[in-house]
Amino acid sequence: MAAKRIAKTAINWAAFSDSVPAAQKDFFRAFKGKSDTFVSRVHQYPENLPKIDFALYKSRLANPAMVEQFEKTYGGLQISYPKDKRNVLGEIDAQEKQSGVSTDQFIQDSKKAIENAKATLAHLEKLPPYEELTMEHIQDYFPEQALDPVNKPTFYPHTPDAQPTNPHFIK
Repeated sequence: MAAKRIAKTAINWAAFSDSVPAAQKDFFRAFKGKSDTFVSRVHQYPENLPKIDFALYKSRLANPAMVEQFEKTYGGLQISYPKDKRNVLGEIDAQEKQSGVSTDQFIQDSKKAIENAKATLAHLEKLPPYEELTMEHIQDYFPEQALDPVNKPTFYPHTPDAQPTNPHFIK
């Protein structure tokens, strides 16, 4: 009977639990406990107002006009679902759409990064084994990172911090 009121907002707790990180399982359990408490409170009340036997009251009370007035008032009583004055549901829907867009963008960026990583791995697999690399190989394969004593001489230990062109170089 009360299930009709909240059937549209039913949550698949098993799927939700699978997507919760291990570090936040305790928070999830607390949230689920609060939700279950709320749902059980909603279910303890009837879906509709209880029926009152006004004929019984008319026969027992001295003033039946007062009972008729109560009956009209009770029959006209409408308790509506609360209105969303601050448009919270609209904000949540907008956030859901925005997160969907950002998630799609993240997935696309991740796929591009994976493709770049695969291309880099394919390039690295073409290299000779590390034990067989010489300085000439490094100069050929990685010209931007290789030491070039003729065109770009550097000082030992050949790191950017140890070079005189570094503004923090101590003389």
